[in-house]
Amino acid sequence: MSNAIDFVITWVDGFDPEWQKLKASYIEDERRSSIKFGEERFRDWGILRYWFRAVEKYASWVRKIHFVTCGQFPNWLNLNCKKLNFVKHEDFMPEKWLPTFNSRAIELNMFRIKDLSEQFVYFNDDMFINAPVRPEDFFVNNLPCECAVLNIAPVNMNRFGIGSVIFNDLNVINQNFNFTRQFKSHWLKWINLRYGIRNLMKTFLLLPFRCYTGFYESHSVISFLKSSFLEVWDKETKQLEMTSSHRFRDRSDVNPWLVKYWQIAEGKFYPRSPKFSATYSKKKNTPNSPLDITQAIDDIRFHKHKVICINDRENIDHEEFEELSRKIQEVYSEVLPEKSEFEI
Repeated sequence: MSNAIDFVITWVDGFDPEWQKLKASYIEDERRSSIKFGEERFRDWGILRYWFRAVEKYASWVRKIHFVTCGQFPNWLNLNCKKLNFVKHEDFMPEKWLPTFNSRAIELNMFRIKDLSEQFVYFNDDMFINAPVRPEDFFVNNLPCECAVLNIAPVNMNRFGIGSVIFNDLNVINQNFNFTRQFKSHWLKWINLRYGIRNLMKTFLLLPFRCYTGFYESHSVISFLKSSFLEVWDKETKQLEMTSSHRFRDRSDVNPWLVKYWQIAEGKFYPRSPKFSATYSKKKNTPNSPLDITQAIDDIRFHKHKVICINDRENIDHEEFEELSRKIQEVYSEVLPEKSEFEI
């Protein structure tokens, strides 16, 4: 049985006039940033209350939820709920890095949250528990559950900087770990039938490179050990401080996937099937693209996966976003109609 487990979720209301005014006051910092975003980075599906309802219904065992924002909170949120810890950036981030609009800076420092448990699960606000889950779905023998599969890191340098941040993460991992030695030490965790034959073949095909070429990335919730953050900060202080100092995202950043990769490289994980979760986004008609976002509605209704991500994309225009948002809100109102203890 696992020890106490907390959930951490970050959220921002990108349409808040005060937040927009504050962000605009740092326009020169934003212009210097090497990554540019449109409104999809900050727009809201309007389903946050269902995130809390799902936690109450499907994961009532969670010890505490740490709701992390710049100080914003929806007017329906019950701040007096005993399971809720409302956390402002200023409560855990060093003052010299505030205010920040860089989610990577926030995520890399979340281990500093007061009263955060050693074992915690991190959620973006577009990631939802979708069916009953147990502590053992996230931690087994006090180890984070993960899918350890080698992959080829993306080389495209799109405006979101995803390729660059993964490259930066991998560079740190390969500087700190000898792949061949670590693989031999934990090969039973890498060669595991839970991953499926196709994923095992990926790993076998990439073994000759004798380095971490990339990791399977599900874009889902991540199980973390707080002690892993402390270790990475101790070993890579300069890199993490640099990312934390960037008020807006930059291509030189690392992100919390670095800590996840670190846990895998160390062998501090327990194998989990990639079928545990699913990501829904705008369909790209490529073999490895996420599932069509319209399919998320069926998954919510029929609970096909234990965790889902409803991911916004720049290629979902405003009208399409509004229509999809309405439909997703409707299905959630059917599946999770009752207020949770987190609501007023």
